[in-house]
Amino acid sequence: MARHITDLDIGDYRGLKDLCLQDCNDINILTGNNNSGKTSVLEVLSGIGNPESILTWVKMCRLGRSGNYYAGMLNLFPVDSDDMAIRFAFQDSKRYRTIELEAKIREERISAMDIEMINGHDSCSDLEECSTKIGTYYESKCLHLEVLYGLNEMVEYDIYDFQTRIPADQSVKKSMPIIYVSPSEHTDGRLLLDEVMESPALYQELMKILRKFDDSIMNITKSGNAAEYIVLSTKHKKAVPLSAYGDGMKKALVLLAAVVKAKDGILLLDEFETAIHTSAMNSIFSWILQSAQTLNVQVFLTSHSLEAIGKVLRCDPELQDKINLYTLYNKEGENLVRKMSCMEAVEAQDDWGVELR
Repeated sequence: MARHITDLDIGDYRGLKDLCLQDCNDINILTGNNNSGKTSVLEVLSGIGNPESILTWVKMCRLGRSGNYYAGMLNLFPVDSDDMAIRFAFQDSKRYRTIELEAKIREERISAMDIEMINGHDSCSDLEECSTKIGTYYESKCLHLEVLYGLNEMVEYDIYDFQTRIPADQSVKKSMPIIYVSPSEHTDGRLLLDEVMESPALYQELMKILRKFDDSIMNITKSGNAAEYIVLSTKHKKAVPLSAYGDGMKKALVLLAAVVKAKDGILLLDEFETAIHTSAMNSIFSWILQSAQTLNVQVFLTSHSLEAIGKVLRCDPELQDKINLYTLYNKEGENLVRKMSCMEAVEAQDDWGVELR
């Protein structure tokens, strides 16, 4: 039911070339050595929802809170090729769809006033300052992007080396939700929580599943100054700030909010076990993955931890036929993938001592 993507073919993206994930399951574990491409696979998956939107590609750039959009976009292209093109495709229950992003760099001479407008400064508040900018020009580099998707559909974008703002594209239609959770999301997961809390339907889902995990929780809301969330629980005489809980509780709450927000879509968890103590892994993993099944969410998760992988493979017997394990390798510049079912992976590890990572 939750197999929204059945196959993923990555032709060219960052350091990946000709990498294929076949027969994807409801829950898909990606493992492998550093620089084997696990996070890059999640980035590609995050791009299949709205490839026509420049914001989709910007989110794949790993810029964090600050950064250079121009340099970030350049880093998306294959590292060992002069051909500035990204190519990938996926199969869902209805179609096989290809997506390409091609780029060219051109030199431009651009006015100071145009630079102001591109960066969202529509006018000068100071007339003297404006007068100094009129007639002033700068040499700039422009990255011209062409996105080809669907049945010969194409959109074009320009990103300049001085650009500090990417305007929202209001014309883009939203497809199924695709939610990405970084390893450090729990340290500042307010955005996911805010979006869930603003929807009565999603908030009801949040509380219903959260109470299965901890039935003492009565309510979660924002404090009076809206700076932090507070938790009302029968375990305490008064509401407790979420910050008073440990990282494990905060990570679990962020993961749940992400599952709820990804309803009928795809959830991408990068190094999913971060901040979760080994003693709580079985219950939290089972809780999160069962919730994903209930909400029709397909899960792709990455991990370096052999213990965490083992916990997921064994956390719930009812889930085992819904789990695949993909081990990514990079051998002499070639990307390879070993695929195992859950039971094949458990048998290989227990009976043969096979290294799953």
